[in-house]
Amino acid sequence: MIYYYIRQYERQRLYIYPICCQTAGKKIETNFTILDLKGGSSSLLSPSVQGFLKIAIQICQDYYPETLGMMYVINVSWIIKTGWWIVKPFLDAKTVAKIRIKGSEYEKELLQYVDAENLPKFLGGACECQPGGCVGANPGPWKTMFDQLPKETDPESVPCPPFPEKWKP
Repeated sequence: MIYYYIRQYERQRLYIYPICCQTAGKKIETNFTILDLKGGSSSLLSPSVQGFLKIAIQICQDYYPETLGMMYVINVSWIIKTGWWIVKPFLDAKTVAKIRIKGSEYEKELLQYVDAENLPKFLGGACECQPGGCVGANPGPWKTMFDQLPKETDPESVPCPPFPEKWKP
């Protein structure tokens, strides 16, 4: 999972941000993240999940600072909301200001930031990418470029470097 996480950050840094900058005609170096915890339970607080989160946060802070524009964590249970209130005081105020923790009432707020045609239908938008749905479709101005890359340069096939000792669980 950590390899996937690193690969996605590298993919954004090397491919997605530059293409977005070119398309928008301005500098873009942050992302808008939606984390849907629908169906999640207290198992999200297990030691293995906590270990992953600790490593993921460390990697993000050390190697990809200030890339988070805003994050919505939606369909959050009361257990996770309680955990957030416990953890929140230990985080930097700038980071806390970028994170929204929501139960099932999030659609109106998301639509203030994401146009309905770009938000998947299951999150309250109008997007129904085909085939396989929006999540697997990888929509965006970078898709054409990814489709044209030779397999050896495809960001999904690039191997990750070995884990530094400090990241090993």
